[in-house]
Amino acid sequence: MRLKTLLVIVALAICVASAPATFAQNLIQNGNFGTGDYTDWTTGGNFEFSQVVSGAYYDYSGGQGGSTYYSTMGPVGSDGTLSQSFTDIAGASYSVSFWFASVGDNPSDFSAKWDNTTLLSLTNPDTGANWTQYTFNVTGTGSDTLTFAFRDDPAYVALDNVVVSATIPEPSSLMLLGTGVLGLGGMVRRKLRR
Repeated sequence: MRLKTLLVIVALAICVASAPATFAQNLIQNGNFGTGDYTDWTTGGNFEFSQVVSGAYYDYSGGQGGSTYYSTMGPVGSDGTLSQSFTDIAGASYSVSFWFASVGDNPSDFSAKWDNTTLLSLTNPDTGANWTQYTFNVTGTGSDTLTFAFRDDPAYVALDNVVVSATIPEPSSLMLLGTGVLGLGGMVRRKLRR
């Protein structure tokens, strides 16, 4: 009976080790602006000329990765903000990821903050209107806020597919754990035979 239990544990470890890391839950609601508006987001500052659009808009051919909606922001004279607060686990590691596009308008700026920590700060950014992914590792405090600030006097910068998710060990790390469990199981099995 003990050998069967050990085999079940080994099988579970192998399944976990080979599972993709895509099952992490996104703590950001409406991160792809799929509602067609800013539902679940808090807007602030100078939010004029900012909207959720679909298809081609200004120099952008559409949402990142074929998504239907994305945000274009073009406040004049001062920054607008887009933020979202959420509950997470204090001390846990999280990944912040988003896609950004711009064309180098002058003056323009874009920044991202995790609570009061600046993750990214760009002046007159230029991605050639192509979507560029930015990813950062952060630590949860139990209640955190992701904030974007932006300005583009002549036109627009664009944002899409915002994700905050728990950092999950890579499959290779999980495989190493599974190997350790197998070794430990083998040691236990030998001791039980004695």
